[in-house]
Amino acid sequence: MTLAVVVTGIKRQISKRSGSEFARLTVEDFSGSAEVMVFPEKWSVLSDQVKTDIPILLKGAYLWRDQDSDNASFVVESVMRLAELRASGQVIISIDLKRDPTLDPGVMKDVRSIAESFPGSAPLELYYSDGNGLRARLRSRSLTLAVNNTALKDLRSLLGNDAVRLQRGNK
Repeated sequence: MTLAVVVTGIKRQISKRSGSEFARLTVEDFSGSAEVMVFPEKWSVLSDQVKTDIPILLKGAYLWRDQDSDNASFVVESVMRLAELRASGQVIISIDLKRDPTLDPGVMKDVRSIAESFPGSAPLELYYSDGNGLRARLRSRSLTLAVNNTALKDLRSLLGNDAVRLQRGNK
């Protein structure tokens, strides 16, 4: 399971069994907060990567023994900062366009201009809907974009806030 969260608290503890340090992390997303565990063998590797108030992706699983529990423990296996995910090219910039008479026919030229102004590694995917059931998904083979706030702001001001999203890509 992968969770996109922000760590809001780090509680370091010493295992009574092994004497090794482990951590309980308080994490938050838009739906609320929870506590996750990082066992000693993982914490020794991940402790330098985990900081508060930085968006991250946590990969892990719930413990099998807690399957019937109302308060199951999520155990962290790996951590990746979202900024690293953006820089590694594992993010796609998704553009949703719907048939709209007010849409400028030259809008894709403007999108190309923005992509050329902010070259990067994120591919552009275009989702088009005519409102009558016709849907298409196109992925540019030539246009890639830097995933930074300025480039995204320019695209959103051109196309609208809801039309531009970041999605996890395949790499």
